[in-house]
Amino acid sequence: MDMTQISVSEPVKMDGPHNFRDLGGYPAKDGTTRKGWIFRSDGLGTLSDADRNWMMEHGITCVLDLRSEREMEHTPDKLNESFEYHAIPMSDRMNSSENGTDLPDRLSDLYIQILDCYQDKFRKIAETLVNRKGKPAVFHCAVGKDRTGVTAMLLLGLAGVPEEVILKDYTVSENNMKETFDKQRELLRQAGWKVPDGLFRSPKEEMERTIRHLKETWGSAEEYFKDCGVLENELSELKGYLVEKD
Repeated sequence: MDMTQISVSEPVKMDGPHNFRDLGGYPAKDGTTRKGWIFRSDGLGTLSDADRNWMMEHGITCVLDLRSEREMEHTPDKLNESFEYHAIPMSDRMNSSENGTDLPDRLSDLYIQILDCYQDKFRKIAETLVNRKGKPAVFHCAVGKDRTGVTAMLLLGLAGVPEEVILKDYTVSENNMKETFDKQRELLRQAGWKVPDGLFRSPKEEMERTIRHLKETWGSAEEYFKDCGVLENELSELKGYLVEKD
């Protein structure tokens, strides 16, 4: 299959989020990733009534929030009693920072740290998705690029999606979030933060370096989840939900 012909999922047209995307429709081992089951997104603190109604109509009533506790308190997801909410906090050292003094030199440094330090969180992500028993869910962070990008990489890797497709799915966030990033740059400039411009991008080489670390340290996404404590039967069930077989 010519991977250059694979299209990345377009964001759902919403009033609030700009990077709410289906992880379905990608070539995977023995089939295709299942459409309408697992979604990735930027923050859900801007959801409108119409956005929530769309999610409920499509059965996306489970939300996995990967932001830090500080971010969750500052900008809560705009949900209601129809949604099942799971706080799975991780720090991205930028949106989670108090003063911008603890920023990574490059994105892959952050991604590698996320893989190394948050195995308990990735176990919870896997277990939560398995417990959904095939019902749709969405996971998100602040802009749907970094913590969300690492999570998407692991899930797509577990499904056997080719690395080139995983990279394409990652890189489009930069364009999807351009308007938001422009606003963030200006706000940070006004606050006196010196933030490397690269942190507002999603260049393929940063995820390539992250995947290389994953392979060198654990061998594969599946072995990573096992090292996180996810059981073999849970992984088998998760893969069954992720992939529609040919």
